[in-house]
Amino acid sequence: MSEHSPDRLKAFRAQYDAAPRQRNALAAANLILLVAGFATLTFLILREPAARPAASTEKSGGLTLEQQREYAVRLADKKLAGPAIAAYEEYLKNAPLSLSERAKVCYSVAKLAIEDEKYEAALPYLYQAEYLDPKSELKEEINKKVVLCLDKLGRNVDLRHELRKRSDVKHDASQVKADDVILAEFGNEAITKRDLEMEIEKLPPAAKDSFSTPEKKAELLKNLVAERLLLDKARRLELDKAPEVQDLLARQLDSMIVQKLIADEVRKDVQVTPEDVERFYKAEPTLFTEPASAEVRVAKAESQEAAKAIAEFGEKPVVVRKGGPVPGIKELPEAPEGLFSAEPGTVVGPISAGGEWYVFKVESVTPEKILPFDEVKDRATRMYQIRKEQEKVSSIIEETLKAREVRLYLDRLQESEKK
Repeated sequence: MSEHSPDRLKAFRAQYDAAPRQRNALAAANLILLVAGFATLTFLILREPAARPAASTEKSGGLTLEQQREYAVRLADKKLAGPAIAAYEEYLKNAPLSLSERAKVCYSVAKLAIEDEKYEAALPYLYQAEYLDPKSELKEEINKKVVLCLDKLGRNVDLRHELRKRSDVKHDASQVKADDVILAEFGNEAITKRDLEMEIEKLPPAAKDSFSTPEKKAELLKNLVAERLLLDKARRLELDKAPEVQDLLARQLDSMIVQKLIADEVRKDVQVTPEDVERFYKAEPTLFTEPASAEVRVAKAESQEAAKAIAEFGEKPVVVRKGGPVPGIKELPEAPEGLFSAEPGTVVGPISAGGEWYVFKVESVTPEKILPFDEVKDRATRMYQIRKEQEKVSSIIEETLKAREVRLYLDRLQESEKK
């Protein structure tokens, strides 16, 4: 616009030239506000995760995690298994636990489920506890409870598999401890001295003594190796799945469980004191009486007359006990009664046995005697213990039948026999 333009025209143009500048200023201000808002939002978003750990320890259903755990424990103490399990599950869902800590909580939940007879619900928690902490101090208890749940659920095939897996002591040479000794190796397995000792320890007390010598232990070791090899072959042939084997195993398992129950009940109630044993010894003298014995020389003949004429007897005498057999004469199951009342030098017989005639010359006689208590104290203790246990077992059976109102129709057995 030239300087010669009229003043009114200049004013008019100035008014419209200012409008674009104002619009540019407003646009710039809007851009600045938008950038600032975006930066603020980004800061808040990035800051959020750092604040979350405080929130995770802060609330779980309105409680802190520690309060949630204490609440679960309190419900369990009040025998409210269902609510306690729910409280523990909420705690597990939110708490930042280590593997071993989580395993212990899972075991606690499993125990509650078992107490509530929810065996199907307990199994996953037991397996989870086992998986999370394989070397847990609770391993033995977890084993027992897995077996219990499978038994209660009637899952016999799974139960036998678990029993075999959890009681199996198989290992190879690389797993043998430094203080142990390998006695046998076959395939990928090894049997150590400790394994052999454990097998002997499982035997009944009377059988243990027969494996005290190296020769007997060697025989047992060979049998163990042979048994494992044959068992492996049988399993590869799937003989363990045969119906007759499954039926036998089921019956044996039932019997073992009942025996374990009875054994636990008996051990709990039967207590034997030294005074009890001494009274038992005095009340049952015949149980601790050593029978009369005789040292005799034996001769035989083909006829009774020839036997009467015998003057020469065997050079080596044998010892016979009252009520027992005569060594070397299978056909004579019990020694002649007259041997134990005869005077030394007396000839007893002839006596017929198995088509032969025998005569006995008595060298000496030892009368029967009651053994001193100190000599038989251990034997008397075992005998009395067994007697009391048998009485307790009979009592348990009778009480069980009575409590369940069992009716036995024994007369029908006699009627069926007559038919």
